[in-house]
Amino acid sequence: MTAVGDAADLRRTSVRLGLQAGLLLVGCLLVVGTVLFVVYERAAAEAANQLLRDATTNIDAAAEAPPGVRVVVVTGDGLRSVSPGMPRGLPDEQQIAATLGDGRTRQVDVVRGGNSYTVRTAKVSERVTQAVLDRREAQEERGRILTALLTAGLVGVLLAALVAAWLARRTVRPMADTIALQRRFVADASHELRAPLTLLSTRAQLLARRLRRDSHAATDVVADVDGVVADTNVLAEILEDLLTAADTRGNVVETLDVTVLVGEVVDASAAEADRSGVTLTARGGPEPALVDGSRASLRRALTALVDNAVSHAATNVGVAVHHGTGRVEIEVSDDGPGVAQDQAPRLFERFTSHRPETTPGDTRRHYGLGLALVAEVAAHHQGQVAVSSRPHGAAGAVFTLTLPAHRATRRARWRSPGRWRTSRRAQGETSA
Repeated sequence: MTAVGDAADLRRTSVRLGLQAGLLLVGCLLVVGTVLFVVYERAAAEAANQLLRDATTNIDAAAEAPPGVRVVVVTGDGLRSVSPGMPRGLPDEQQIAATLGDGRTRQVDVVRGGNSYTVRTAKVSERVTQAVLDRREAQEERGRILTALLTAGLVGVLLAALVAAWLARRTVRPMADTIALQRRFVADASHELRAPLTLLSTRAQLLARRLRRDSHAATDVVADVDGVVADTNVLAEILEDLLTAADTRGNVVETLDVTVLVGEVVDASAAEADRSGVTLTARGGPEPALVDGSRASLRRALTALVDNAVSHAATNVGVAVHHGTGRVEIEVSDDGPGVAQDQAPRLFERFTSHRPETTPGDTRRHYGLGLALVAEVAAHHQGQVAVSSRPHGAAGAVFTLTLPAHRATRRARWRSPGRWRTSRRAQGETSA
């Protein structure tokens, strides 16, 4: 199924690139053809005008008329000579009389018998000469040129589309093979991780049951084991999401309440925040913030944002959910050192990190993939992620993940005007 899907994608991409190349060539041919046609028209018009000027200026008798031109010569004593084959309705006696009267040169386009003619009347000394040029030959030549341009254009577009499709197929095939290899690797790795993860989850659940039956077990230990069970379930969802992403048949999209998802991520990150001495809080609005998307993908993105904020914060990390007209915004803010302006444009690229090379107490190696993952998840959900400084000159950074809201967002009220989630460390301080 995957091989067939990749082959179909390759064919569609090749055809699309071929059509785009053909359309580009059509545009180029239209521009070139228009320029050539305009140049030809001007040259032909200038040649016709020059021929008429020569005929009216240099001819003393009708017998001297060049091919394609009919003339009538009227001398000063009233005698005239007319070329044989003068079209019906010509010469134009009104033009001749007017030029005899005022001596001005006149040139007009007339139609006689369904044919177009250019008539030029000029007076040289005492002689008036009227030259008549038949435009049919020029029109036929124009038609032949247009036909040749259109034929060449159609043949060129067809050949360009075929060649472009062939070249695109050869160019895209290595990329398609690479993507297919990547999908197979993700699918195989995720599938192989399923078995040990399932075993880990089963053992954690058994341990949790035993601890609940043991009356001497500490409450915090039971809670931590329950957290391990929840984390293994999250890992299972991530593996399932990776398998879905590697499947060319598409992802499963569901309607999610982002505020609930944020609460789950905050609960899962509470232990790491406590270990780092950071107060982690989250706040949602009075109404559910619904979006359409993949639960596992959005959880991974939110976890990456919260983990990034916790690792940089000095004392506090806040997660806020806002939703307005057509969008839902998740803001993750921290009171850490912030992000330099020169680092912000590349912050969401792979293997780019704004973390100092040496961080006291942090022995993990950081690859700069977390924020890149957030950007990819946001783009997959037709959203975006951005970073800014905290307002009023406060230290730290604010990461904002914006997602399109669910089309039919329900207006259900929560039981309370707002919901707060706080890490265990913050709860302990509050109760104290």
